[in-house]
Amino acid sequence: MKNIVLIGFMGSGKTEVGQRLAKRLGYAFVDTDKIIEERIGKGIADVFWEYGENYFRRLEAGVVKELSDARGHVISTGGGIVLNRENILSLKKGGLMVWLKASPETIYERVRSESHRPLLNVEDPLNEIKRLLDAREKLYAEANLSVDTDRLDVGKIVDIIVDACDRVAGKK
Repeated sequence: MKNIVLIGFMGSGKTEVGQRLAKRLGYAFVDTDKIIEERIGKGIADVFWEYGENYFRRLEAGVVKELSDARGHVISTGGGIVLNRENILSLKKGGLMVWLKASPETIYERVRSESHRPLLNVEDPLNEIKRLLDAREKLYAEANLSVDTDRLDVGKIVDIIVDACDRVAGKK
């Protein structure tokens, strides 16, 4: 398998699951947001505030194009990566795309104390989460596999993804 790509809303568990999954499979772990932060020398929130979301999305698309040809990576993506159709196509071409799903309430509990989430710096963050999830759900649903992370621990989520990879590779 080329790559395993984790998509989903912020707070769905992409980073933690991705790190554990990469370790288990012996893959490299990469985070598209971290790559952008390292290249720009600024945090994602700063990029949003200083340059705007459109600029950030262009940077993100460039990183996706680079990673789509890689092999042996677990790729954790930003929550809005699916907003660009080319990103979805590139990431699916590059490997198994897994949607880590979580309810708006779970997401809010996981991220409410984090100040680096630029899209949630609004008066009613839970309502904004619901609005954004509604707008993105059909895009996330294009993944090859979806896993509801609300009531599962990280180890179980990793097991589900590894089993799916084995099935795709014909090992099960």
